[in-house]
Amino acid sequence: MLRNLVVKNYALIDHLAVDFNQGLNVITGETGAGKSIVIDALTLVLGNRGNKNNIRQGENKMTVQGLFDISEQKKLIEKCETFGVPIEEGQLVLTRELDDHGRNVCRANGLIITVSQLKNIGDDLMDIHGQHEHQSLFKRENHRQLLDAFGGESNAKYREQIAAYAKVIKEIRSQIDELKINERELEREKENLQFEIAEIESAGLETGEDDRLAEEKKILENKERLFSNVSRAYELLQGETIDQNSILDAMGMLQENISETAKIDSSFEEKLERINGLFSEVESLSFEIRSYLDDIEYNLGDLDEIEARLGIIDKLKRKYGTDISEILAYADDIKNRLKGLLNRDENLQSYYQELSKLQEKYQKVSQLLYDLRVKSGKSLKKALEKELRELAMEKVQVEISIEHDIGRFASNGQDTVEFLISVNPGQPPKPLGKVASGGEISRIMLSIKSIFGGLDAIETMVFDEIDTGISGRTAQVVAEKIQALTVTPPNGRQIICITHLPQIAAMADQHFMVEKRNVGDTVDVQFVSLDEKGKKEELSRMLGGAEVTQKTWDHAQEMLELSQKAKKTKKMKENKILS
Repeated sequence: MLRNLVVKNYALIDHLAVDFNQGLNVITGETGAGKSIVIDALTLVLGNRGNKNNIRQGENKMTVQGLFDISEQKKLIEKCETFGVPIEEGQLVLTRELDDHGRNVCRANGLIITVSQLKNIGDDLMDIHGQHEHQSLFKRENHRQLLDAFGGESNAKYREQIAAYAKVIKEIRSQIDELKINERELEREKENLQFEIAEIESAGLETGEDDRLAEEKKILENKERLFSNVSRAYELLQGETIDQNSILDAMGMLQENISETAKIDSSFEEKLERINGLFSEVESLSFEIRSYLDDIEYNLGDLDEIEARLGIIDKLKRKYGTDISEILAYADDIKNRLKGLLNRDENLQSYYQELSKLQEKYQKVSQLLYDLRVKSGKSLKKALEKELRELAMEKVQVEISIEHDIGRFASNGQDTVEFLISVNPGQPPKPLGKVASGGEISRIMLSIKSIFGGLDAIETMVFDEIDTGISGRTAQVVAEKIQALTVTPPNGRQIICITHLPQIAAMADQHFMVEKRNVGDTVDVQFVSLDEKGKKEELSRMLGGAEVTQKTWDHAQEMLELSQKAKKTKKMKENKILS
């Protein structure tokens, strides 16, 4: 709900600050006084396209700021928060600045946002009807939702079932698409996996085999040096050459010497034990070296064979992993992938069967919903035509177009719904947004709003010169319908209405008169909030033109009294309904 509007340096407006209330806010004034300028400025703060040519002459920047109370609009609060706009105490301040270079600066509660984000927020704040395009109910995507709301609980029940089926259908189709993606590529992948598995399995790898073979290769490459060194070590231990005593012989003599010494000095007994242990260790070492020399020719493989085997392992490492463990793990992974591909046709067939069953269920419910929509459409057509004929559109024809597409599996059904209208005899019905005049557009919107009551979440509606082409009794009907919208359950609405009709002005909860005032060499547009006397004077002017007579004065008084009585009666009826 719009609480305050501030406009600076826009067209003829120098500085304007207007407070709006809940209920019916009427704006009147002489033709050309600048009533619609305020609405044009308001569209800027709602995200519509700006024009730097509208900057007041002599200034380099224009600013429009709107203060909105959105405390009852939970979805809008959530939308603002997704844009990072903090909402405190339900207040939203939108600001739009446009300079003479065409640069835009948009803010929401002080946070800079984009123009598209501003428009996204603005779409949920206000409906502006007239010569403007800010009309949520003229968007074809909303017509199906309106028709279903008119249809009531039955439509809602089938919509829920369809949405549930559509969700699962979408998921299964996604799984089918994944399996069907690039049939040739999948076949190539299958062949490649089979080749890789065969290559790894044919190698017969064992964990640690590469390290063992590398050690054997090192030994074989140094076999002669190894044999020479080990033989020399054995000779030193055993003394198999003539000119050298063996280490074991020397240790034997040492053992005998220490043994004799220990018989005399018991302190050498511990040393004797150590000598005995060393002798045993060296003797054992001698046996092991001898065994190594005996076996060296038999335990090692052929160097060529080892190098060939290591070549195979290195090739697999370059392709599949840094070591044998990684290669074997990779093999396990691609075996599972290949298994999935080999089972693909079976899985695909299963998905197709499941999809067919779900689509059959979807089609049945969709047909039931279509039948309900057709029935609801006929009722809505009659209701709209009745409302519009009461608003001086006697020749109007309304058509609720419902196209049923059985190949469509959307969450809202298989139907495309559009409201069409013909305002002139002999003309075929056309989309709502293409009807001829702003006044007709406003009356169509007024009729839709009257029928749908509290179904629309947007709290503020603006009617720009809705009275075009109507007068007399029709004018009174329009006035009563507009006023009725302000008390529509559950929380009522804010209506801002620019009008030339005294019948509408008399219904005002707050009445503004727009004036052009000469300020020096310039002209400025001013809003004047009228008190009761001011309302009566403005009504008298609207009734009598330039000259206000006693008759027009009395008529104005009578209209105000009757409007107050009508509003009071309407409010009592609404309260009774709510109770």
